[in-house]
Amino acid sequence: MRKNQVAIIITLCVLWIPFTIQAQSALSAKDIMIKVQKATKESFTSSIQRIKLSTCKYSVADNKMVCSDEPRNKVLESIVKNYGNDRQDSRAVSIIIEPKKEEGVGLLTYEYGKAGKDNDSWMFLPALGKVKRLASGGDSNDESGSFFGSEFSLEDMEDLKINEYTFQITGEENYKGRDVWVIEYTPNAERAKKSKYSKTTSWVDKERFISLKKNLYSQGKLYKQVAVSNIEKVDNVWLARKLTINNMTTHRMSSMSIVSVAFDKEVPDEFLTTRSLEDFSFREKNLTRFRSSLK
Repeated sequence: MRKNQVAIIITLCVLWIPFTIQAQSALSAKDIMIKVQKATKESFTSSIQRIKLSTCKYSVADNKMVCSDEPRNKVLESIVKNYGNDRQDSRAVSIIIEPKKEEGVGLLTYEYGKAGKDNDSWMFLPALGKVKRLASGGDSNDESGSFFGSEFSLEDMEDLKINEYTFQITGEENYKGRDVWVIEYTPNAERAKKSKYSKTTSWVDKERFISLKKNLYSQGKLYKQVAVSNIEKVDNVWLARKLTINNMTTHRMSSMSIVSVAFDKEVPDEFLTTRSLEDFSFREKNLTRFRSSLK
């Protein structure tokens, strides 16, 4: 091969390398959020979790939020199963097992990945002995819209429906030692009718595609802040062991800690129905089997 031909090839390779790197990194805000969703939805088929949920009023001391009253603690068991090739649909049952006076209070949720289709949720209160259907998108100040009386609302617990929002990258920075994109997203007109939030800002880890922090706005004002911590890989799934939310209006905060977890275990579809809320023997028979997988 002639020397001038070799030089041309080398030049082309040198020019191609930065172009390839640029192409790989030139993700749009929507592309990034799709990857975030894939990381949380497509990395497992089912999950079994034991969760500690704690809620209290807070004050700020030395730039830290601290409980200013006795926290209300609950222990839940939650079973989630994803459906479809892209696993965008899911069903979940969550049951309170502690404290004793709330034992058996349960929540069943069906989430649909299709834009415009509302999710379905049902709550069971043992004292009433009946299942109540809940409205989606409720405010956490409304008990019917709250996740077991915490500052997490049902909307906070839902997966993001990508096609119901517009996204933009507003910056890139280092957040707690991690390189992140700062992404802002707003609901479209139809979603805005059902959502408490007028805008969300999310700090997305560039390597793991996990949202490390969120600011949630209502009517243009900062309403809630969400932070994740204790991130680790369990059975090849990135997992945030702790999720904390603080309500800037009520000055209450809730933390959700995953005490133990198992992924990709067999969960029968029949368990993910209202029968698991109402039928104690049926529920306990299945939960006993699930618990043996937790770690």
